[in-house]
Amino acid sequence: MTEIGISIVILTKNEAKYIGSTLDMVFGQDIDKKFEVIIIDSGSKDSTLDIVRRYPVKISKIPAQDFGHGRTRNQGARMASGEIVVFLNADATPMNKYWLKSLVANFNGDDKMCGVYSRVYPRPDCNPLRSWEILNEDAKEKQVRYIDDFDKYHRMKPGYKRMFLAFQSISCAIKKDSLLEYPFKNLEFGEDLEWSKRIMERGFKTVFEPASAVLHSHDFYCSFIGTFKKYFDDAQLNNRLLDICSWRDYPMLSVHIVYKILRDISYILSLDKSAFYKIGWLFYSPVIRLAELFGIIAGANSKYLPYRWQPYFSLVSAIKKN
Repeated sequence: MTEIGISIVILTKNEAKYIGSTLDMVFGQDIDKKFEVIIIDSGSKDSTLDIVRRYPVKISKIPAQDFGHGRTRNQGARMASGEIVVFLNADATPMNKYWLKSLVANFNGDDKMCGVYSRVYPRPDCNPLRSWEILNEDAKEKQVRYIDDFDKYHRMKPGYKRMFLAFQSISCAIKKDSLLEYPFKNLEFGEDLEWSKRIMERGFKTVFEPASAVLHSHDFYCSFIGTFKKYFDDAQLNNRLLDICSWRDYPMLSVHIVYKILRDISYILSLDKSAFYKIGWLFYSPVIRLAELFGIIAGANSKYLPYRWQPYFSLVSAIKKN
């Protein structure tokens, strides 16, 4: 039997909407390496498991309370037979048959090459405020990232350092040996960014590979409170890891929010949508961007909040309860 070179790990819970199309694209990949697919399900109550059983996958079921973004991915790595572990969100659908080949081709014998992540594109039904962000948050060209000058790295402005360390576990490939040595930490949110920071500071390289692309988008900005909580979590993570957003940053942050409102207006007007659709989102944009601003400020200062209050501000804490 041909030795398995790649293990694709997909975490599921109530993913019936997209898991079938995702697995169709996974098993339609054009690649000359043998791969396995491991599904770790944490308590699906819809038809997710009925769908995945139609495919040649390995299924592991865990109690919902045992799930952790870092911990469960580490479990998938330990279960993997391949020397390369690919993590793919159940609702991240590869865009073509070269998604996997483009991702793993970056492991070309360089001992310092540790992790590669894909480009993300919004789904057609993604709301316009989030859609333009996804289209513009990643570089257009491939980037190999490593720290060649630690003095320069430590002098980086926090915002630029955040972009430099970017890594997404939505669709990524990591050497199994590296992941077992440097596992994800079991954070509620941002385990991929923390991992990237830790391994790059140990001299390893990461790659952003736009030739490997997936469709993936959450419907953020559906409410003022939901948007506030999302940015509260983002800011809390960025502040803890990189000391982003102190009081000195607030004037520039406000300017950035105004820029995003103007960019929203330009993007919404460019869409081939009805006037009713455009007017609705044009009026909604300032409301949502204010929620973003307040969420960032609150998240960056979350250390001053009583601990028992923080779950009421956090989106990931609310999701975890469910």
